Amino acid sequence: MPMALPIAFSDDPPEPYREFCESNVDSCSLTGSAIMEWTSALFEQLQETNSAVNSSVRFVPDPENSGLEENWDYPQQGRGDCEDFVLEKRRLLVDSGLPSASLTCGIVFHQVQLYPHAVLLVETTAGTFVLDNLYDDVMCWDAVPYFYTRREQPDGQWTRFQQPFAWP
Repeated sequence: MPMALPIAFSDDPPEPYREFCESNVDSCSLTGSAIMEWTSALFEQLQETNSAVNSSVRFVPDPENSGLEENWDYPQQGRGDCEDFVLEKRRLLVDSGLPSASLTCGIVFHQVQLYPHAVLLVETTAGTFVLDNLYDDVMCWDAVPYFYTRREQPDGQWTRFQQPFAWP
């Protein structure tokens, strides 16, 4: 099922992502089709990439890994946090020939623990799928326990979604 959430507004990317993009322009240029044809081969490729990155990168929070509170980058020496997993998965998928416009970053909050998290969202003719460092299985966006707060768009803007909960 395609992601269909009420949009509150669109705005600029998060500052750490913008900084990453200034240093890695090609990594943030979203081109090609914004929706890929869903095939079993595509699913297998997404599954393999998700599992491979999840098993090859050790989760280490930014303050411990880079000394910064928040830093978006590719994994360094096999270490990174959720944003780093997202960027690495997208890089590998784009390098394999998939269109970057259909591979966008998403910011979520866990529905129970309410911690912030980043995932890679893949837009296909069969719906929006999530590649996540917390799950080796590729799942439909509504099958994971997240509130979706922001999503990158192919034009470089980020959509903010209306939330079904009130912040304390």
